[in-house]
Amino acid sequence: MKEKYFKNIILYKSILLILIIIWGGTVQISSAESSDRNNLTDLGGILFSIFSVLYLITCYQLYNFKVIGKKLFAPLVAAFIVLGFATETINPMQIDKNLFYLIIFYIVSPIFFIAQGLVMGMIYLSSINEKFADD
Repeated sequence: MKEKYFKNIILYKSILLILIIIWGGTVQISSAESSDRNNLTDLGGILFSIFSVLYLITCYQLYNFKVIGKKLFAPLVAAFIVLGFATETINPMQIDKNLFYLIIFYIVSPIFFIAQGLVMGMIYLSSINEKFADD
């Protein structure tokens, strides 16, 4: 039964990340069209793209109980937090706080972080840990 919950959390978390990616893409497009900021210092979009691909691959590996997914998950969660703060500090986003922003910022992102914590707890502190036998 825990296996089913674990897989559902992974699926929902992946969907939430895709929503965050879509929101980030719309922000990048709208800010590129409406500002004259220096794109050479805007590495956030590139780094987030690379991160997103790695994160989704890791979620797939976790879903299939692969050890590589377990080994990559914690560093990617840390990278998500660091990338978010670092890119915002270096190149702050100036965005419209529309309804999509409010939903992503106040609903989707907190649920995403909670889901990451649940997955982290399940892969390290529950019997799900035993499913990740070395391949």
